[in-house]
Amino acid sequence: MSSTITYPSVRRDLSVLDTYTDKSSSTITINDAYRWLEDPDSKETTEFVSQQNVISEDYLNKIPYRTKFFEHLKELFNIPKFSCPSKQPNGKYYYFMNTGLQNQDIYYELDSLKKSTDESQILLDPNTFSKDGTVAIQSLNFSFDGKTLCYSVSDAGSDWSTIYFMDIASRKKLDDVITRTKFSSLRWTTDSRGIFYATYAGANDNITSDNDSSTSTNKGEKNGETVIEVTRTDIQEVYFHRIGTPRSSDICIARCVDDLNEHFFSVETSDDGQYLIADVTKGTLRESKVWILPLLNLSDSIVEQPNWLKLIDNMDFVYDFVTSQGDLLYFRTTAQAQNFRLISINIKTKEIKEIISEDKNNILEDVTRVYEKYFVVRYLADVKSILYLYDMESGKQLRKFDLPIGTISVWGDQHESEIFVRLESFLSPTIIYICDLADSLDAPLTLFKQIEFQGIDLNELITEQVFVDSAGLDPSNPVKVPMFLVHRKNLQKTGDNPTHIYVYGGFSHAMKPFFSIGALLWIYHFHGIFAVANVRGGAEYGEAWHRDGYKSKKINTYYDLNACAEWLISEKYTQSNKVSIAGGSNGGLTVAACANMRPDLFANVIIQVGVLDLYRYHKFTIGYYWCGEFGNPDIPEEFEWVKSISPLHNIPKDPKTYPAILMTTGDHDDRVVPAHSFKYAAQLQYQLGETMNRLGRPLIVRIDVRAGHGAGKPTIKRIEEIADTYSFISYALGAQWHD
Repeated sequence: MSSTITYPSVRRDLSVLDTYTDKSSSTITINDAYRWLEDPDSKETTEFVSQQNVISEDYLNKIPYRTKFFEHLKELFNIPKFSCPSKQPNGKYYYFMNTGLQNQDIYYELDSLKKSTDESQILLDPNTFSKDGTVAIQSLNFSFDGKTLCYSVSDAGSDWSTIYFMDIASRKKLDDVITRTKFSSLRWTTDSRGIFYATYAGANDNITSDNDSSTSTNKGEKNGETVIEVTRTDIQEVYFHRIGTPRSSDICIARCVDDLNEHFFSVETSDDGQYLIADVTKGTLRESKVWILPLLNLSDSIVEQPNWLKLIDNMDFVYDFVTSQGDLLYFRTTAQAQNFRLISINIKTKEIKEIISEDKNNILEDVTRVYEKYFVVRYLADVKSILYLYDMESGKQLRKFDLPIGTISVWGDQHESEIFVRLESFLSPTIIYICDLADSLDAPLTLFKQIEFQGIDLNELITEQVFVDSAGLDPSNPVKVPMFLVHRKNLQKTGDNPTHIYVYGGFSHAMKPFFSIGALLWIYHFHGIFAVANVRGGAEYGEAWHRDGYKSKKINTYYDLNACAEWLISEKYTQSNKVSIAGGSNGGLTVAACANMRPDLFANVIIQVGVLDLYRYHKFTIGYYWCGEFGNPDIPEEFEWVKSISPLHNIPKDPKTYPAILMTTGDHDDRVVPAHSFKYAAQLQYQLGETMNRLGRPLIVRIDVRAGHGAGKPTIKRIEEIADTYSFISYALGAQWHD
């Protein structure tokens, strides 16, 4: 297949000029030739999207094994998928399940563990919310008495949502509807008559009536269609809503203005409902203030004139609320503990007591209170989960749970003796165990649900973990970067194995082992190597690992990924023209930056909903929250951080080689707005189109319609994108199909 592509002639506006100041006070003028692509609903942008999709669809349709891969992927995808169950105050059990190819997961109710899950009842089926399956459940929470469920719904992958309420016994919706919410915690008061939720100033300016029953969550419409919002959403607000009252009566209890400008409130209620606990951060940074609002004997006057107690009023450390006992609040914190420890703070005296001390080797990743006086504690050891049981009062370790290596998630409740443990890994789909501590603190984990995966013999595959030396910014102090490799057991190190590396590297998010049907099918049909590189910027080794890959040190993330690719080549796993890299969102920035830094090192790059214009990312929706991660280009010192890594502004001028590029985005992505991908695609094609045609490597962008940043994407859209992605990778690497 010829890779010569006639790219469209995209208008360049040379009159759009921006000025920036570097740390030497020099003025730098930048032409933003494709500024007009920032308007996603203009006629000209719509035409651009259409032209780009014609090019990408034409290219992908000609890949000879694309249809075969899609059909086999769809077949393997058709297996049940379960979330970790939870027991609610009404004594019943709830979980999400997808029978296989349903567009959205369904929320089920099970009366008793003595019954089979086949006897469960549907509580919420989001597949009935829209004809095309693009309306999804975003979050949900039961009231303290277990009688009412509040749940938020998003449309076309938007971050905006609408909150609804359901009476559990009758399955009927209440009249209350709260439109235009965003990043809402949905926390109930103990009387089960009110909730706290979040939105942004001006979000409801267009609301004409209360209790609008529409599922539309976008603010604007054009010709009857919802349109994407790209304007910056300033000033987060937290409200209190009393059930049965109109939305217009809701009371604002926190507004991020003045000294809280660009801050973010995440709220929790204490276990006994005495307090509302606010975790106050600067954007997406983890370090936080902790504010407390008394709620006992709640009356509306308390929230009309909130008197916040500033328990922690500096942002030096991370404080994650765990549980409460009277006046004691328990936090997982980095205060005097780089790898986290567990402490209690007395609200009245502010006395701090250490409950579980820091482990110098492993990360204290999560703490769940169970059975009144115990903690289930999850550690992360070299990116693998370990689970323990601790005594709450003494902080003594009581047992280690015997579990295979993998990624663990836990459900537990302080009033319940039962705990559910969900496990998955690269070669193991979901396994859910249950343990009842009422039987014994040493009670075994018994199988609740196991997903059987057929069609590929997983026994023929193996996972190995390697550690790669990366010098980064400080060659005198190299670090060991973990990397997982999944491949056939009989793999030969011939130096020519097709290799695909997935990466994220940001926002203190750890890339732990996960089960990917697409990756396994790719290994099966193309005899490839699937790798996950745990580069700096994530949380694989706690906040220290994160801080070593953000702000002025962000480039360490890219050095680490390059080092992982070089290691695979030096160890004869592969060679540069057989290496593909992929990442989404911040990971899209990671791989795009590496393509510019080392175009000789990669044959193919997949950029999914990437942050690609670091000069203007903070001007759209909630992008300004990320300034703590990347730097603010309007500040001279921080402009230096983004100047050398912004993918849009660092495309090589006349490279001898450059990897094939596939960008993916959603036309309704209101988190990383699609302008990032649109402008980057236009610039790549303008600057490197002729070069890439000579190299026989495409520069294409695949734009999903009625899709957002990824959450809530219908199953069939996910399967189509996975099939397109792995077909593109395989063709770019010259991989051979094996039946």
